[in-house]
Amino acid sequence: MVMNTTYAPTCTVTCIENGKTLEAEVDKFMHNEYMSVYMNTVKVNLQFDLKTNLYIGKMAGLEFSSEGPKKLGSWR
Repeated sequence: MVMNTTYAPTCTVTCIENGKTLEAEVDKFMHNEYMSVYMNTVKVNLQFDLKTNLYIGKMAGLEFSSEGPKKLGSWR
């Protein structure tokens, strides 16, 4: 049986270089694969990294990481 899962429309993204965090709007999300987010109107693509269990991506010479959006619930 297939379970459908709903995730939050936003997630926390951290800049690895300076440690600053911000709330980003989730555009596309595939659990444990990739996600794309909008941070202050700038789109950033992040790929899932199995070693760190984080989504990691680069933009404008900075590297960003995120645990992804929170799971809100599942249904059949």
